[in-house]
Amino acid sequence: MLENKLHLEDSAYLRQHAENPIYWQAYSAEVLAKAKELGRPIFLSIGYSTCHWCHVMAEESFSDPALAELLNEQFISIKVDREEHPHVDHLYQAVAAAANGRGGWPLNVFLTPDLNPIFVGTYFPPQEKQGVPSFKEIVRHLSEAIKVNKTQLEDQGRNLLTEIAKPIHLEKKIQFEGHFPGPAAIVNALKNYADTANGGYGSAPKFPHFAFLEWASEQILEGMIPQDLGQHIVETVEKMVMGGMYDHLKGGVHRYSTDAKWLVPHFEKMLYDQAGLLRVLAKTTPFYPSPLLFDAILQTLDYLNSEMVAEDEYFMSAQDADSEGQEGLYFTFTKEEFADAIQQSEMLPEYNPEWEKWFRLEEKGNFQQGLNVISLDPQFKNEIYAQESWETIRKIRHALLEARRQRIPPSTDKKGVASWNFMVLNALCDVIQYSRVPAITQEALKLVHRVIEGVSKVFITTDAEGRHVLRHTTTKARAPLYLEDYVQFCDSQLRLYEVTSTEVFLTNARETLNFILREFVRDEEPSLTALRHGEFLRAPLNDQSFRSPLSTLVVTMTRLSVLFPEYHPRTVFPNKYDHWVQLALSNPVAHGEALRAFTYPLEIYRRIEVPRPWVNDEEFQRLRSHFLGRFVLQYHDRTDEKWQVCNRTECEKQGEGLEELLTTFSANAPEVQ
Repeated sequence: MLENKLHLEDSAYLRQHAENPIYWQAYSAEVLAKAKELGRPIFLSIGYSTCHWCHVMAEESFSDPALAELLNEQFISIKVDREEHPHVDHLYQAVAAAANGRGGWPLNVFLTPDLNPIFVGTYFPPQEKQGVPSFKEIVRHLSEAIKVNKTQLEDQGRNLLTEIAKPIHLEKKIQFEGHFPGPAAIVNALKNYADTANGGYGSAPKFPHFAFLEWASEQILEGMIPQDLGQHIVETVEKMVMGGMYDHLKGGVHRYSTDAKWLVPHFEKMLYDQAGLLRVLAKTTPFYPSPLLFDAILQTLDYLNSEMVAEDEYFMSAQDADSEGQEGLYFTFTKEEFADAIQQSEMLPEYNPEWEKWFRLEEKGNFQQGLNVISLDPQFKNEIYAQESWETIRKIRHALLEARRQRIPPSTDKKGVASWNFMVLNALCDVIQYSRVPAITQEALKLVHRVIEGVSKVFITTDAEGRHVLRHTTTKARAPLYLEDYVQFCDSQLRLYEVTSTEVFLTNARETLNFILREFVRDEEPSLTALRHGEFLRAPLNDQSFRSPLSTLVVTMTRLSVLFPEYHPRTVFPNKYDHWVQLALSNPVAHGEALRAFTYPLEIYRRIEVPRPWVNDEEFQRLRSHFLGRFVLQYHDRTDEKWQVCNRTECEKQGEGLEELLTTFSANAPEVQ
């Protein structure tokens, strides 16, 4: 007889459902085989431990004995932690998008025993609401439909899987001259989609699109996006960080904004979003040195260091949206709580009601139940940015943080996810290289030194044949090999080499890329999981929850090909490259990492070879902050002080001594800035 087996799992998400009356099974090949053997349809429910609506549905529906009886009689019920099985989540999010136009979490999928989808949806209420049927009604209806129309449902599900497995076909090609449209032309083409009042693109809900903003910031630094177009990018970053999506008291960013003004977020904090935020800020502050953005970098570094590093020195995956059973309770304040926290602070003078308008406080609350999300009002930007005012802002934030520390905090999912850890290492390398504030650089460097050994020990392991492989999560000893882990590891190793000069990192990057091309690529197309697992899942080019692993692969291959020409993606993927370019241009905001992959022409990439000891020289570090992704640093151990700047076929400039290199780049500033 089946029973709920989730108490046997290490996943925090699965353990949250261990007391449900539903006979939940953890996702595994064995459970799928059992369902097929019994001829029982499957109810597959996907979520993650810090997801607010997952908590809501768990309480409303999955704890209901009557619903559990229906499911236990008719279905094999399987719970999936999307962070443990990203390929499963990807597949059924694609099913949801094809069937309903959107996905999300919790994702609830009904399948035939042969895994053909019958029905898919996200959150369903416990009772019928505004025309949406109750979850219990859906289960009853599907139970009957499977009995009556089993063959038809199987055929429909099989056809749907066949359709989503096909490569994306574009009806119309975008015409342009040269290798890729200019960055200014791309940003200009998005003007009608831009929210000029609030920043960002489109309407609510607002997602940060960090990869796109990073690409745009890089191109502003390159001088390729003029001020009139770049201003919207600046305002987007600024308004996002002024908004409630950013945690003003501790640092770090919530997952997305539920409204157009970046005010009210979904409050979970995902590790990959912290990486995206840091990369954007590291490349925005050189041309927009705002105290808001500098403080956001420092706060987020402190947040990662103080709250997100596990005992084994890796980064934990996420923090919950809910505390004490209520979304956002930990992060929000009534007007009275706001005033009381400030009045108890010895750092601040007499309470000034003007501060309430700075922080967008409302008498009835700007969130729910009289609670206010802490944010800064862009209307008063000039007032807020005055030196004395900004010092007051810092003191108010500190006072509110001290008050917040007395509350019960949201839970932290202590699971480590390999790719997300490598993303943060990547982001820290960007902060080290591009931030021109020594205090910020030092904090990022200290954090790298703290975790680099722990991350390596936790996620680099050996398989049954004794080969080094990457472990996807700390909660699953056995799991498929995932493209996202290897791509992010490869990229992080190259970036660590560039900022530290440690040769083993470059060796790791090259060996990992060879492994990716051998183990994940079939007919010029990378798969989300290694081909050895017998399943091909086409890796998407578009960014989803985080930047696309396929696009990052192209970025990393292009950069490594400056050192090792055989890796250029046009050589490796000759029949796919132009198709990917067209895909990226079909929706640039959703393909930010792909824009980073394709914007630069091949001939503009340069290798800068310098003596290894220069990596610790402050003057070289200042110069290095101007080298964007089209420059790849390489270090030599010769006894001389010679340097050279080379393209793929020849070295164009040589010299000796750091002073001459500084003079060379100063005289050729457009090449650097």
